[in-house]
Amino acid sequence: MNKILIIGNSGSGKSWLAANLSKQLQIHEINLDSVVWQPGGFNQKRPQQEIDKQLSQLGLQPSWVVEGVFGALAEKLIDTADTLLFLDMDWPLCERSLLLRGSQSAKQLDKAMAEIKFQELLHWASDYYQRESKSSRYYHSLLFDGFKGNKTRLTSREQVNLFVNAML
Repeated sequence: MNKILIIGNSGSGKSWLAANLSKQLQIHEINLDSVVWQPGGFNQKRPQQEIDKQLSQLGLQPSWVVEGVFGALAEKLIDTADTLLFLDMDWPLCERSLLLRGSQSAKQLDKAMAEIKFQELLHWASDYYQRESKSSRYYHSLLFDGFKGNKTRLTSREQVNLFVNAML
């Protein structure tokens, strides 16, 4: 496992899993949010050309663990990944995780806007199971089903913990 791609809904535990795998395997961790959004919050998207350039450069690196909900971006890395992990958690678990995490407004430049964006995120994430965009359960399932490398679908926190413990 040198190039690990983790997909799933917001709140599914992608960041936690990526951080743990990064630490255990001593490889670089990348959150796709940091590729998409300008520093200082989730309210200004980078130009698409800049996003594409970062993804191209990332694909050439010898090792990484990349996580995110953005299926269109995962799609650009999937041919260079050797491992795909799909955190296919149900909405109540994702919602609890998002509410526990909160808006992270303290980390944002505009705290009021961060709270508004958090409420929008909750609504958007709850729609993950119905929408058919590239940031949906439907599309993540297509990516997973079509992936020819090492792949694992994890549907509970217990399965994630067992997966991480097996890496020790």
